[in-house]
Amino acid sequence: MNDDQTGRKAQTRAQFNAIVADYDFGPGCFAHFGRRLAAVAGIEPGQRVLDIASGRGAVLFPAAELVGPTGYTVGIELAEEMARAANEEAVRRGVKAQVRVMDAELLEFPDGAFDRVLCGFGIMFFPDQDRAMAEFRRVLKPGGRLALSTWSIDQAGEFKKVFVALELKAPEPPGWISEPDVLSQLLTRAGFTNVDVRADSQSFRYADVEEYWRQARSTGFRRALDALDAVQVERVRTALAERARQHQRADGIYFPATALLAVATR
Repeated sequence: MNDDQTGRKAQTRAQFNAIVADYDFGPGCFAHFGRRLAAVAGIEPGQRVLDIASGRGAVLFPAAELVGPTGYTVGIELAEEMARAANEEAVRRGVKAQVRVMDAELLEFPDGAFDRVLCGFGIMFFPDQDRAMAEFRRVLKPGGRLALSTWSIDQAGEFKKVFVALELKAPEPPGWISEPDVLSQLLTRAGFTNVDVRADSQSFRYADVEEYWRQARSTGFRRALDALDAVQVERVRTALAERARQHQRADGIYFPATALLAVATR
């Protein structure tokens, strides 16, 4: 691992440790797509499931429900505060699952240990995606299934449009994947077969622009927002309020998000 990769991992770890308290604040975008990813993975009772980049359990908890009392579900997370919060939530919910602190590119599991490997909105943060895919495949049983998600239009999509219009910087992780063909090629290159990538869209309700702002700060987009000065903040808020009028309904503002859900076989 080179210095750039090490630095990126340290930055990611610090970033997600910092937002753990508010993570997935608002309408539950991660939770929604977490349930969708667990569903398309075809998880069956009694299976062994690994959830990579667990966050606060958006994919882990529905996966644990699907394997039932005879199955086994474990998650991994680079950010130790995220892992702690997910484990506390698992106890609160009475869910039979645990999150361990671990690097997705260096999985501490034996070959063929799992029937399903899941990864919700994590792949874009891995400095060496090919190495991560090789590890995902290694720990899957022959015939096992991988299911992962990326963003086509993420929950901060309206902010990004505003940033472009105002000529402000909205950095994304270098590994961001928003096109189905790119995601499919990554999985095929890693040796997976029966690759299927589908777009899954949903509109999420926000009470007002302030709730949407707070929600964006509970994601990886927080760095871009926190880098704005007072004048830029005001410009962004004004432009965002103007865009919100197009999405206003009687009970709130509805902004769309689209995930790419990919399923493949080892």
